[in-house]
Amino acid sequence: MASRVGERGQITIERAIREELGVYAGDRAVQRIEDGRVVIEFVPAPHRRSLTGSLGDKVTRTPNDERWATLRDAAAEAPDLDRQPE
Repeated sequence: MASRVGERGQITIERAIREELGVYAGDRAVQRIEDGRVVIEFVPAPHRRSLTGSLGDKVTRTPNDERWATLRDAAAEAPDLDRQPE
């Protein structure tokens, strides 16, 4: 696969290559010269993957009433173990 270098020195990485390497919009491309060749490494953008369910094993109870006001009041009444008086 060959790409043409644009007027501002830009090239397009072919879709098949991006998909195989898992490169997405917003990722950072780190470039360096190694043995007379350009080496590009990609650093994923933060929070590309969903965190949904990552704390599922930490949930110890589910509220009966999920309205915002009820949840807010319950949180205000719950003891904050990090801020207990000494």
